Amino acid sequence: MPDIATIGAALSSIKTATDIAKFLRASDLDFEKAELKLKMADLIVALADAKIELVDVQELLVEKDKQLAELNEAFESKDELIRFRDAYYKLDESGEAIGVPFCLRCWENDHKKRQLVNDPQARAGRICTSCKHKYEGRLTSEIFPNPK
Repeated sequence: MPDIATIGAALSSIKTATDIAKFLRASDLDFEKAELKLKMADLIVALADAKIELVDVQELLVEKDKQLAELNEAFESKDELIRFRDAYYKLDESGEAIGVPFCLRCWENDHKKRQLVNDPQARAGRICTSCKHKYEGRLTSEIFPNPK
């Protein structure tokens, strides 16, 4: 994964390309064609290296932005859920657990809301579709609102 060393390599490649371009500009016109071609090839290689390194840095920044957005979403929804028995549930107006259960493991470890579904292999069980953790159905049942 790109890091500070990758950014340093990209900046170094750009500096090399800039130095070669300055050298070519300042040189005499009576350069031999072979030497000129060699310097131009070095310039192209340095610019290609810089471009590759900057693409890696861009990918790293996109990944970090995605991770930051996920953490912000988890932080904003931390007060929306309450633990009841072996699952997390949304809160109703009175602050009680209601609705479908969310995976305890996924919420506490990854800060992701993953609904539990009925386990087809265990008649009274529930399972998380993401982490595959199994729960007892009686401790993770859907909670319906009280009729008023």
